[in-house]
Amino acid sequence: MSASVDVALDAPARALIAHPCALDADARSRFVAVTNALTRANVVVAIDYIPDTKRARAHTLFTLPDAAAAFDIDGIDGGHGDALFAIAYEDVGCETTRRRGCGVARAASEEASGTGTGTFDVLRVRDDSHGASGADDNDAKAFETVKCARFHASRGTLMTVDEFKARAWTRTETGYRATTSMVTRRDSSRSMTIGGMNTIQDGVASGSWDPNDSEVFACGIDADVAVFDVRSGERAQTIVKAHAPQTRDVKYNPNVAHEIMTCGDDGLVKIWDTRAHAQAMKIIPGHDHWIWRCAYNPVYDALFLTASSDGGVRLWSDDTKSTHLRDRSSASRSAVRLVTKRSNERSISAHSCAWSAVDPWTYASINASGVVSICDVPREEKYRILF
Repeated sequence: MSASVDVALDAPARALIAHPCALDADARSRFVAVTNALTRANVVVAIDYIPDTKRARAHTLFTLPDAAAAFDIDGIDGGHGDALFAIAYEDVGCETTRRRGCGVARAASEEASGTGTGTFDVLRVRDDSHGASGADDNDAKAFETVKCARFHASRGTLMTVDEFKARAWTRTETGYRATTSMVTRRDSSRSMTIGGMNTIQDGVASGSWDPNDSEVFACGIDADVAVFDVRSGERAQTIVKAHAPQTRDVKYNPNVAHEIMTCGDDGLVKIWDTRAHAQAMKIIPGHDHWIWRCAYNPVYDALFLTASSDGGVRLWSDDTKSTHLRDRSSASRSAVRLVTKRSNERSISAHSCAWSAVDPWTYASINASGVVSICDVPREEKYRILF
């Protein structure tokens, strides 16, 4: 197993994504991370990986507003060399209430080279979905529990999910507006949870857009998987008790329609067919503790990643999806294989993982101490898939 290339951000961190915006010709892969410090300003950092030299270099894209400790990030190409990022954060300046927020940042091309500046527009709830001139105070307070923010890669629509509503935001000349809102839960179980240091706000987890239907978004809500349809403005589907007690991440297979992968606090990875989800198609005992994130390889979906609070980042292969194995007996290709298992020395929680946006054989992870580790798929595994 080849060694990883590690980059220390010198601050705690929770969130990492792959980004297609790599300005340097020799930097094939760019990953973007955001720090999560409580006592100093947090920054969004680009890490460019140079495959020929097996080296990585990091530079700051921009600094977040004071007291914003980020825990989720997503990004798309903003055009003209710009990069857009949606960042969910906790306002650590609030001493008596637990208040979260979400903003959209833009790093212009010259800023993306490392000047450390950029614009950051905080999203404000306005009840445009109901034709009103402004949202009531309860709706604004509800948005202070936001946990998840995801761009649709091609449409630019932004989905946020808080403890009360899933909101689809559309970009206008004056900024982003929530044009569709959908109730997060069918009951009122969170109607009294706003405010207070002991507020329970861990019910909403990460999610993703369906690559085969631009109006569908799935997210972990408590133990369930909730599927929202932006067209109807309703929760369209629910996979009940996908994990116990919490579903942490939901990812659509980029190459197979109706297939999703989930992970959760039970240390399991599950593969589902959303058309018939009474039970999972596959259940993989993934880790010894809860799994924060999972990720399909964008090209070779037989490969997938998991990142866990047990400190491990694991690379898996589902041989049923490998073309060269399809002529073998079903018994020989029924199991999902563990390809590599990486753990840091102190078992520091691995919070996120991502595949490169441009190279299907490169991936990265980030741990709670803010160390980004970049790895390559082992050569023998490449050959196993390709030949």
